[in-house]
Amino acid sequence: MEILFVRHGESEANVLNLFYGASDFKLTDIGKKQAGKAGAIVRKMNFVPDKIYVSSLVRTHETLENMGFCLDEAEQDARLNERNLGEFEGLNHQELVMKNPTLFEDWRKDWLDYRPGGGESFLDFRGRISSFMEELKYLYTGGEKLLVVCHGGTMKTIISYVFGHETDTFMNVEIHNCSLLRVNQNNDVFFFDALYNIEDFS
Repeated sequence: MEILFVRHGESEANVLNLFYGASDFKLTDIGKKQAGKAGAIVRKMNFVPDKIYVSSLVRTHETLENMGFCLDEAEQDARLNERNLGEFEGLNHQELVMKNPTLFEDWRKDWLDYRPGGGESFLDFRGRISSFMEELKYLYTGGEKLLVVCHGGTMKTIISYVFGHETDTFMNVEIHNCSLLRVNQNNDVFFFDALYNIEDFS
Protein backbone atom coordinates (compact mmCIF):
# COMPACT_ATOMS: atom_id res chain seq x y z
CA MET A 1 0.00 0.00 0.00
CA GLU A 2 1.15 3.51 -0.86
CA ILE A 3 -0.54 6.50 0.78
CA LEU A 4 -0.14 10.11 -0.29
CA PHE A 5 -1.33 12.55 2.36
CA VAL A 6 -1.91 16.19 1.37
CA ARG A 7 -2.52 19.08 3.75
CA HIS A 8 -5.25 21.53 2.74
CA GLY A 9 -4.34 24.82 1.08
CA GLU A 10 -4.18 28.17 2.85
CA SER A 11 -7.44 28.83 4.71
CA GLU A 12 -9.07 32.04 5.89
CA ALA A 13 -8.07 31.13 9.45
CA ASN A 14 -4.41 30.69 8.42
CA VAL A 15 -4.36 34.26 7.14
CA LEU A 16 -5.87 35.55 10.41
CA ASN A 17 -3.42 33.47 12.52
CA LEU A 18 -6.25 31.85 14.44
CA PHE A 19 -6.05 28.74 16.59
CA TYR A 20 -8.49 26.35 15.02
CA GLY A 21 -9.02 22.70 14.24
CA ALA A 22 -12.65 21.57 14.22
CA SER A 23 -13.95 24.92 12.94
CA ASP A 24 -14.86 25.16 9.27
CA PHE A 25 -13.01 27.79 7.25
CA LYS A 26 -12.84 28.01 3.47
CA LEU A 27 -9.74 28.27 1.33
CA THR A 28 -8.36 31.61 0.22
CA ASP A 29 -7.59 32.25 -3.46
CA ILE A 30 -3.96 31.45 -2.64
CA GLY A 31 -5.07 28.20 -1.03
CA LYS A 32 -6.94 27.21 -4.17
CA LYS A 33 -3.84 27.90 -6.29
CA GLN A 34 -1.72 25.85 -3.89
CA ALA A 35 -4.15 22.97 -4.24
CA GLY A 36 -3.98 23.22 -8.02
CA LYS A 37 -0.20 23.04 -7.80
CA ALA A 38 -0.38 20.02 -5.50
CA GLY A 39 -2.69 18.30 -7.97
CA ALA A 40 -0.24 18.96 -10.80
CA ILE A 41 2.57 17.42 -8.73
CA VAL A 42 0.47 14.34 -8.01
CA ARG A 43 -0.12 13.90 -11.75
CA LYS A 44 3.59 14.35 -12.51
CA MET A 45 4.25 11.56 -10.01
CA ASN A 46 1.90 9.36 -12.06
CA PHE A 47 0.02 8.72 -8.84
CA VAL A 48 -3.45 7.42 -9.72
CA PRO A 49 -5.37 6.69 -6.50
CA ASP A 50 -7.47 3.58 -6.12
CA LYS A 51 -9.26 5.24 -3.21
CA ILE A 52 -9.57 8.83 -1.96
CA TYR A 53 -10.25 9.95 1.59
CA VAL A 54 -10.92 13.45 2.94
CA SER A 55 -11.71 14.82 6.37
CA SER A 56 -15.24 16.10 7.02
CA LEU A 57 -14.14 19.76 6.89
CA VAL A 58 -14.74 22.09 3.95
CA ARG A 59 -11.12 23.20 3.52
CA THR A 60 -10.09 19.65 2.60
CA HIS A 61 -13.07 19.31 0.25
CA GLU A 62 -12.10 22.49 -1.59
CA THR A 63 -8.47 21.36 -1.70
CA LEU A 64 -9.41 18.02 -3.24
CA GLU A 65 -11.59 19.67 -5.88
CA ASN A 66 -8.94 22.25 -6.75
CA MET A 67 -6.43 19.43 -7.07
CA GLY A 68 -8.61 18.16 -9.89
CA PHE A 69 -10.39 15.30 -8.12
CA CYS A 70 -14.10 14.77 -7.57
CA LEU A 71 -15.39 15.10 -4.01
CA ASP A 72 -18.28 12.73 -4.78
CA GLU A 73 -15.74 9.96 -5.43
CA ALA A 74 -14.02 10.47 -2.06
CA GLU A 75 -14.93 8.96 1.29
CA GLN A 76 -15.27 11.45 4.13
CA ASP A 77 -13.81 10.27 7.45
CA ALA A 78 -14.02 12.52 10.51
CA ARG A 79 -11.10 10.65 12.11
CA LEU A 80 -8.90 12.67 9.75
CA ASN A 81 -10.16 16.00 11.10
CA GLU A 82 -7.76 18.43 12.74
CA ARG A 83 -7.53 18.42 16.54
CA ASN A 84 -10.52 19.99 18.29
CA LEU A 85 -9.43 22.95 20.44
CA GLY A 86 -12.77 23.37 22.20
CA GLU A 87 -13.61 26.90 23.32
CA PHE A 88 -10.25 28.15 22.02
CA GLU A 89 -11.39 27.61 18.43
CA GLY A 90 -11.21 30.75 16.32
CA LEU A 91 -9.17 32.85 18.77
CA ASN A 92 -5.78 34.43 18.10
CA HIS A 93 -2.75 34.24 20.40
CA GLN A 94 -3.48 37.52 22.18
CA GLU A 95 -7.10 36.56 22.86
CA LEU A 96 -6.03 33.18 24.23
CA VAL A 97 -3.52 34.71 26.63
CA MET A 98 -6.11 37.23 27.83
CA LYS A 99 -8.55 34.39 28.40
CA ASN A 100 -5.98 32.21 30.20
CA PRO A 101 -2.58 33.82 30.97
CA THR A 102 -0.95 30.46 31.90
CA LEU A 103 -2.42 28.53 28.97
CA PHE A 104 0.75 27.79 27.04
CA GLU A 105 2.78 27.04 30.18
CA ASP A 106 0.08 24.62 31.37
CA TRP A 107 -0.11 23.06 27.90
CA ARG A 108 3.65 22.45 27.75
CA LYS A 109 3.71 20.87 31.21
CA ASP A 110 1.06 18.30 30.31
CA TRP A 111 1.45 18.11 26.56
CA LEU A 112 0.05 14.62 25.98
CA ASP A 113 -3.02 14.82 28.21
CA TYR A 114 -3.89 18.54 28.21
CA ARG A 115 -7.28 19.31 26.65
CA PRO A 116 -7.08 22.89 25.34
CA GLY A 117 -10.38 24.67 25.76
CA GLY A 118 -11.97 21.41 26.85
CA GLY A 119 -11.24 19.93 23.43
CA GLU A 120 -9.08 16.93 22.55
CA SER A 121 -5.83 15.96 24.21
CA PHE A 122 -3.00 14.87 21.96
CA LEU A 123 -3.60 11.27 23.04
CA ASP A 124 -7.30 11.60 22.12
CA PHE A 125 -6.26 12.97 18.74
CA ARG A 126 -3.61 10.32 18.19
CA GLY A 127 -6.11 7.60 19.10
CA ARG A 128 -8.50 8.39 16.27
CA ILE A 129 -5.66 8.87 13.76
CA SER A 130 -4.18 5.51 14.79
CA SER A 131 -7.60 3.92 14.39
CA PHE A 132 -7.77 5.16 10.80
CA MET A 133 -4.26 3.93 9.98
CA GLU A 134 -4.78 0.51 11.54
CA GLU A 135 -8.03 0.05 9.62
CA LEU A 136 -6.24 0.69 6.34
CA LYS A 137 -3.97 -2.30 6.99
CA TYR A 138 -6.96 -4.62 6.82
CA LEU A 139 -8.88 -2.90 4.05
CA TYR A 140 -6.02 -2.73 1.53
CA THR A 141 -3.76 -5.70 1.04
CA GLY A 142 -3.10 -5.63 -2.70
CA GLY A 143 -0.67 -2.74 -3.16
CA GLU A 144 -3.38 -0.10 -3.56
CA LYS A 145 -2.65 3.62 -3.84
CA LEU A 146 -4.58 5.92 -1.52
CA LEU A 147 -4.91 9.72 -1.65
CA VAL A 148 -5.78 11.33 1.70
CA VAL A 149 -6.49 15.07 1.95
CA CYS A 150 -6.38 16.20 5.56
CA HIS A 151 -4.66 18.63 7.95
CA GLY A 152 -1.23 19.63 9.23
CA GLY A 153 -1.79 18.31 12.75
CA THR A 154 -3.20 15.10 11.32
CA MET A 155 -0.13 14.57 9.15
CA LYS A 156 2.27 15.36 12.01
CA THR A 157 0.40 12.83 14.14
CA ILE A 158 0.67 10.25 11.37
CA ILE A 159 4.44 10.79 11.34
CA SER A 160 4.46 10.33 15.15
CA TYR A 161 2.45 7.14 14.69
CA VAL A 162 4.80 5.79 12.00
CA PHE A 163 7.94 6.49 14.06
CA GLY A 164 6.35 5.41 17.36
CA HIS A 165 7.24 8.66 19.12
CA GLU A 166 5.20 11.54 20.45
CA THR A 167 6.48 15.01 21.30
CA ASP A 168 9.96 14.73 19.81
CA THR A 169 8.60 13.74 16.40
CA PHE A 170 5.49 15.94 16.37
CA MET A 171 7.25 19.12 17.49
CA ASN A 172 10.15 18.84 15.04
CA VAL A 173 8.19 18.49 11.78
CA GLU A 174 6.77 21.36 9.74
CA ILE A 175 3.85 20.68 7.41
CA HIS A 176 3.18 23.60 5.06
CA ASN A 177 -0.08 24.21 3.21
CA CYS A 178 -0.49 21.52 0.55
CA SER A 179 2.66 19.66 1.62
CA LEU A 180 2.62 16.05 0.42
CA LEU A 181 3.59 13.17 2.71
CA ARG A 182 4.18 9.72 1.26
CA VAL A 183 3.89 6.63 3.46
CA ASN A 184 4.39 3.06 2.28
CA GLN A 185 3.66 -0.28 3.86
CA ASN A 186 6.02 -3.24 4.16
CA ASN A 187 4.17 -6.31 5.41
CA ASP A 188 2.33 -5.02 8.51
CA VAL A 189 4.50 -1.95 9.08
CA PHE A 190 4.11 1.60 7.72
CA PHE A 191 7.25 3.54 6.91
CA PHE A 192 7.95 7.17 6.06
CA ASP A 193 8.96 7.63 2.42
CA ALA A 194 9.01 11.34 1.54
CA LEU A 195 7.77 14.82 2.48
CA TYR A 196 7.42 17.45 -0.24
CA ASN A 197 6.90 21.21 0.12
CA ILE A 198 5.10 22.37 -3.04
CA GLU A 199 7.00 25.67 -2.96
CA ASP A 200 10.11 23.70 -3.96
CA PHE A 201 8.50 22.91 -7.31
CA SER A 202 8.25 25.34 -10.21
